[in-house]
Amino acid sequence: MLITIEPKARPCPGVDRAIALAEDLLRRGEVLYTVGQLIHNRREVERLEGLGLKQVNLEYLSDKGKRKLYNGKHFLVRAHGEQRDILQKILAAGMHIVDATCPIVRHSQELVEHHVRDGWRIIIVGDKNHPEVVGLVARSEDNAVVISSAEEAKKQDFEDRSLLLAQTTVDPVVFADIRRILSGRLSGLKIADTACRFLRTRQNDITVFAKEQEALVFIGGKNSSNGRLLYQTAKGVNQRTVLVEGPSDLQPAAFRNFSRVGISGGASTPRWQLEEMRLYLENHKQDDNSGRSGSKGLNLKGLKNKKGGKILWWMRRNPIKPE
Repeated sequence: MLITIEPKARPCPGVDRAIALAEDLLRRGEVLYTVGQLIHNRREVERLEGLGLKQVNLEYLSDKGKRKLYNGKHFLVRAHGEQRDILQKILAAGMHIVDATCPIVRHSQELVEHHVRDGWRIIIVGDKNHPEVVGLVARSEDNAVVISSAEEAKKQDFEDRSLLLAQTTVDPVVFADIRRILSGRLSGLKIADTACRFLRTRQNDITVFAKEQEALVFIGGKNSSNGRLLYQTAKGVNQRTVLVEGPSDLQPAAFRNFSRVGISGGASTPRWQLEEMRLYLENHKQDDNSGRSGSKGLNLKGLKNKKGGKILWWMRRNPIKPE
């Protein structure tokens, strides 16, 4: 069995930067907090929590007595951005804010704020429950509507003077369909295509790679929008594509009859998880149908990059000083 990691599979620059910021602070001994998942990759967040990343208790931030516990500590704004009211509470608690917001998300935030001040209504194509979209809606001062399908674009009523923009990880095909429909309905529509260009490139890359494989293992967080998009793209050209978070989700025996197995991942999937999966499959090439391993010496602990463990060469360091 030839096991190949897709050469172009890697985290997007926004995720890469968020991880680098968190690691730099934690390895310098700083106490670092965040709200929610820093990125939509459960196992990578768990690795960072192993280094000391903590979750802010939002109830404590509203309590003058308890919020003193956070005074002088660092707060990392996640890649999806954060709501203004939470940031105000963070500042009131005396915390130092380190902004890891994806630059594309920040651009969307600025677009929303600018157009709302000028009296525009906002139409966002995306998932209304996604942290990025929640933050954009909050910045719209109740002047935004979120839609996710062409049917909604056809049926709902919208104000003529509206700005249409996309959640950064939305399917470009869905956004194009909605843009076409609303352009025909609203004469005053203004369009800002804020879908992530990195993801568009990755869609093309993974399409080519998936076609070359007999089977494909796609690694991504179950709640990752970009992961779902790229997985569905791969699945569209290779039906033998499986979505997993890690080796524990996989039955290696299911791949023993394939001569070419590919490994890829989402824009929130760090390189160590791809390498971990390659090592796992390599060590289980001779598994029988019961799933028992025919190999010894499999050691995944060194791949988790926890404090005191092996620091892997593929974990690129890009320290950025907190603002």
